[in-house]
Amino acid sequence: MALGINTQSGSGDFLRVVKYDARAGRMFRVDRDEVAKTDIPVDVTNTFSGLFDMENIEVGWMLFAKGVAPVFNLVRLGEDGGQKPGDQFKEGFRILLKLSKNCGGDVREFSSTAKVVLQGFDALHDAYLEGVKENPGKLPIVKITETKPVKSGDSTNYMPSFAITGWAERPTDFVFRSRARSSAPTATPPAASSTVPSTGAKPMAAPSTQPAQAPEPAMAGADDDFG
Repeated sequence: MALGINTQSGSGDFLRVVKYDARAGRMFRVDRDEVAKTDIPVDVTNTFSGLFDMENIEVGWMLFAKGVAPVFNLVRLGEDGGQKPGDQFKEGFRILLKLSKNCGGDVREFSSTAKVVLQGFDALHDAYLEGVKENPGKLPIVKITETKPVKSGDSTNYMPSFAITGWAERPTDFVFRSRARSSAPTATPPAASSTVPSTGAKPMAAPSTQPAQAPEPAMAGADDDFG
């Protein structure tokens, strides 16, 4: 992979997350009901648009287990982190993104160890490396254009196709702070696990395998959508 995924350290300050469910091919913004102390997954697949901090990707080992806080052992992309810390850890990535205003407008964390997500994100990273040559100092605006079924044995997962639809300056409130080389989180809500939390909702039907309509080119005022 172009990401050259490696290992080690990290987690710390808690951020709300967005999560991609590879089994359903859907992207969720996970909100929090502080009164009921429950997480609320909001399907944003069709409206998803975010400014991705591709300058500060973290890669390494992650442990997502039901009912407990996730554990991240990460380093900045390109650094050597060390060895796999345990049998249940899987390789993955973590990145910060700022959602577009019509999708929430706040800064979120996005991470995954799912192979189909890693494949889609790897392709996005290649596109970023090519596009940033003509957009130095800017960050890519990313959407999901389609989900592609990938069969593995008797199961089917859906690979997200990420597309760069424009570029924007980094907003002043979008600041990366490395959380590498800190201990595992101690009281993170279960929302940061790798599966969508149960809220009593019925399972979603499998997504259409037809390509989504191509996104329109980003307008000149794209910076305003993330400012």
